[in-house]
Amino acid sequence: MLRRFLCTFVALLLPLASFGQAPKDQTPALSDLAYLFFEDRETFGREHLDRRRLDFSVESLRHVNEYLEGIRKDQDVEKQWTVVVLRAGAYVGEVIRRNDKKVQWRWIDYEGAKQVEPKLFESFGRRVATAAVLYDGNKGFVFPLAKVEKYLNNGAEDNVYFFAKVIMSHEK
Repeated sequence: MLRRFLCTFVALLLPLASFGQAPKDQTPALSDLAYLFFEDRETFGREHLDRRRLDFSVESLRHVNEYLEGIRKDQDVEKQWTVVVLRAGAYVGEVIRRNDKKVQWRWIDYEGAKQVEPKLFESFGRRVATAAVLYDGNKGFVFPLAKVEKYLNNGAEDNVYFFAKVIMSHEK
């Protein structure tokens, strides 16, 4: 009986013990994904990409806009939607992460973000746009994958260059 009680007690405490832990840093994985965006020969719409213009500078996001504009109306983009959003979004996020001088962003996945802000992320749901987000360590989030998806749906009004400039301006 005591053994069963102890097992039940430990089982109840384990979730509480992990509650205060920081979400797992996914930065190495998303950084690798960002490189795949322009290094993989299988990247959808690769003919619209100039590797020389993709140097992780904020200015390089102008070229990402050109790429997204070049592929967004291609009917075949839907077949590669998830890969395009993940890779291009990872690149956009890496540009922000590497160039923001005021905030030290890191990538976390949906489960990690839900650990930090359960209601918010449950309301968004798990989908490609929320698969990974940038996190500032203090309940601040940036959604580069969602921005890429919005560009593909809406066009230039969801400019990723402008998005990054606004994120890094830190005006409130």
